[in-house]
Amino acid sequence: MLKRINKKEVYSLIKNRNKNSHKGDNGHLLIVGGSIDYHGAPILAGIGALRSGVDLVTIFVPEVNFEISRAMYPDFIVKKYPGEHLTERYVDKILNYSKKCSAILIGPGIKDNEKSMEACFEIIMKTSLPIVLDASAISVLKKVEKFPLAQSIVITPHKNEFRNLVDRDMDIDENDPKSIVFLRSIAMDLNINILLKGNPDYVVSEDGDVVLNETGNAGMTVGGTGDFLAGVVASLLAQKYDSYLAIQISSYMVGKAGDMAYKKYGYGLMASDLGEELAKSIQNKSFFGLL
Repeated sequence: MLKRINKKEVYSLIKNRNKNSHKGDNGHLLIVGGSIDYHGAPILAGIGALRSGVDLVTIFVPEVNFEISRAMYPDFIVKKYPGEHLTERYVDKILNYSKKCSAILIGPGIKDNEKSMEACFEIIMKTSLPIVLDASAISVLKKVEKFPLAQSIVITPHKNEFRNLVDRDMDIDENDPKSIVFLRSIAMDLNINILLKGNPDYVVSEDGDVVLNETGNAGMTVGGTGDFLAGVVASLLAQKYDSYLAIQISSYMVGKAGDMAYKKYGYGLMASDLGEELAKSIQNKSFFGLL
């Protein structure tokens, strides 16, 4: 039986912040996302990032998303490029800005088309910053000819996105040893960290370590929770957490935040409800059952 993520261990992994730190010392996350169909995804990722402690969040979105992204929250730095979706033409602009940042999240709301995927691929291949790949952007790893890449890579797929990446119709189940071996081999062969979302979450390191997270509930099937989770993971990477520790902490805490939101709203919970509960969780030991 695989090890479960332990609440006391999770809390012990959360860093104590330097009380003398200044703006930017605790990370600057760049989120590349959005499209004409999905303006909310990068916003929800940004909320997750800020609520989990990163100092600065910059969201790069197409111009069709710019005004609403800027108007929704004053907390984000919002940048734009022309058009309705990401293309290769604006990769250099994004990469130049990324020099200010400490991690990149690519994928929330990005359109799944050839031009956008090629742009995502170029960003990955031209930066050394830690990267989280979410949603459609996960599939760009299929374009990579040689692993490992220069930077730490985390992917946050649900089961269908994982199947698309590996081109294999296999359900991951801890009671099926072959499926666990397969999951471990993907992480090790590609030298990536995997947070496979589901019930439970499978959390896998690039060295092939696997643990399960059993927090969360069926109310979290609502759209946007995956974007929020990706933002939390990327926030921790921007704060210099080890990738494997970051996905363990994120998986557990976001699931528990969802459990707290479920107590209030039942199946009417929204992804945006997770932000307040997550912020409480990081500060409050009783959230982890330690008091």
